[in-house]
Amino acid sequence: MDGAGGEGTVRLGALNLRERSGLDSDVSVSSPVTRQKAAAAKQFIENHYKNYLQGLQDRKERRRTLQRRAQEAHVSSEEQEELMRSLERRETEFMRMQRRKVGIDDFEQLTVIGKGAFGEVRLCKAKGTGEIFAMKKLKKSEMLSRGQVEHVRSERNLLAEVDSRCIAYSTVGTLDYMAPEVLLKKGYGMECDWWSLGAIMYEMLVGYPPFCSDDPRITCRKIINWKTCMNFPEEPKLSNEAKDLIRHLLCDVDTRLGTRGVEELKAHPWFRSVQWDKLYEMEAAYQPTVNGELDTQNFEKFPELDGAPSAIPSVGPWRKMLASKDTNFIGFTYKKSDVLKSLESSGTDMKSNGSSPSLISLLGQMDLQDTVIPEVDDRAES
Repeated sequence: MDGAGGEGTVRLGALNLRERSGLDSDVSVSSPVTRQKAAAAKQFIENHYKNYLQGLQDRKERRRTLQRRAQEAHVSSEEQEELMRSLERRETEFMRMQRRKVGIDDFEQLTVIGKGAFGEVRLCKAKGTGEIFAMKKLKKSEMLSRGQVEHVRSERNLLAEVDSRCIAYSTVGTLDYMAPEVLLKKGYGMECDWWSLGAIMYEMLVGYPPFCSDDPRITCRKIINWKTCMNFPEEPKLSNEAKDLIRHLLCDVDTRLGTRGVEELKAHPWFRSVQWDKLYEMEAAYQPTVNGELDTQNFEKFPELDGAPSAIPSVGPWRKMLASKDTNFIGFTYKKSDVLKSLESSGTDMKSNGSSPSLISLLGQMDLQDTVIPEVDDRAES
């Protein structure tokens, strides 16, 4: 028995060795594109089930909360059942809304209010509700060629978690404001934001960015060689305090103001007259005139390109996911919906009968929002 057992063990070990060797061989001969697709598929599936399980947990928690608060409010069993049915209907409506695809065709595109290195921001109106939004359109091919996919993903994550106070967003998409450590692809943190602040301050006081050029490559070289390219024009005249602050923002990371905390930045002499604890009580130096939601007179005017964007045929999510250029954008889709807001104007489910509490009064302003299953939408590229 011992001999048989030993022999069996040896054979099993040999089998495992051959299997591992075969797997290693497959990995070694697979192309980078194949490995990228495999990683994208893995991320897609993981996100799918992570979001599904999180949504299930959130729904159970909302149901338990409603039951507890209904009991605390001494609601009758019949009214509790009706509240539960109402919540179930709203949960179903919410999930249906989250599955709905949203694309450019769902909006009426209006005025361009901003342009960046590889995209634009345009005022638009939702065709169904008439709500006004700002739509940011980015060209995927430009993001890939400039190596900016992860930077844009950071912005996407910020927007997805916009209500969170624990956000450190430290990348900028427009070349004029990028810190040299970003362009050199070194490790960086929030200190690169202070460089961007200095570049924006320079532009607001002088009228143009400190390293601007018609050629992006020249702009990049100027930023990297900022020690020799950084200068102030004779006009307009800037105060010594303003120049000093800009110099201490557009400098090496180790000596940059803000790197050791925002307090050292706030203590700079240029901010001497600023009462930081009373900012919201101070009257603004400039109060723009705004005549309605669609008024864009306070934005820079951008020329409209001739011709409408061509329609892109719809493709199934799995085929789109496996398209080589789209594997970089797995997980970009995010829809944020406040169900309770829609409930306020969506019929009788939210209305109370007499003294009976409503769903809103029991749940309050609980956050009914989820992250949908990530999809890649070719219509995002224009």
